[in-house]
Amino acid sequence: MHSPLDAFDALAFSDVLLARLKAAKAELSRKQGLKEEKAWLNTAVERLCSAREGLGDLLTRALKLDELAPMREDFARTLQQAAVDAVERLQAGITFHGGSRAPVLETLYGKLKLPTLRRANREEFERFCADFEKRLSGTYVKRMLADEAMAPVAAAVAELRAAFATWRGAFSPEPIALAQAKALREELDAAARKLELPLRQARLLAEAACAPVKDLFETSGLAAKPKKRAVKPALTEVAQPTPAEDDATEAQAAAEELEREEPPAEPGRGASTRKPRGRRTEKAQPASVE
Repeated sequence: MHSPLDAFDALAFSDVLLARLKAAKAELSRKQGLKEEKAWLNTAVERLCSAREGLGDLLTRALKLDELAPMREDFARTLQQAAVDAVERLQAGITFHGGSRAPVLETLYGKLKLPTLRRANREEFERFCADFEKRLSGTYVKRMLADEAMAPVAAAVAELRAAFATWRGAFSPEPIALAQAKALREELDAAARKLELPLRQARLLAEAACAPVKDLFETSGLAAKPKKRAVKPALTEVAQPTPAEDDATEAQAAAEELEREEPPAEPGRGASTRKPRGRRTEKAQPASVE
């Protein structure tokens, strides 16, 4: 069974790998020939897409688990990049269908610098999301996007709103009951198991497909593998003694040794005249003679 952390990493990696496979597929499509290689890469994309069906928002929901708390900030950064991608796709869609000088572009984007958004902190990006959603909801923008020529852009708008909501969801995980947490862990484990074979196959197919093009497999990031979390050694129940405790133990042992060498006097017999080891004795003084 996968730990929730390992399962989370596997699912997140499958999303990254799928994007890289699609990018490599686009790069390979520009090359002459390579019919079989292109087919292999296409199979890799289809196989991984099929394996990822049904995942939905599992990763975002899984962040509610206590053991995944350290992943929230990192994953939110990934979701932020995805949200910026959605903003770029909407811009490209409006430009394609309405032209590069469409007035709605100026209203929505103005002097917006998308690369800056990718580096923005949480507060800055939240302000951007709120402001952009406000612009989208404006009467003028809604009227312009409702135009028949802009109909294909509606899907990009929906994706953008969903990307913003998903990003926000990573920061506000609501507490869940024990039964729900158990079900989430099982769902994560099942999804990770389902992806194990398709992930290996997709990478192998991609490596074979990219082989004729020098360094394509490496430069496309397809050579990367899922993270392997270091397992911390379990703490033993018996604590190791400190140097001070060692000294105290040795002193106690020496005292017990000394007691064994000086047995108590038995009734009716004189005390033992045996000198204890390590104890200095004074020499007897001769009796004075008057």
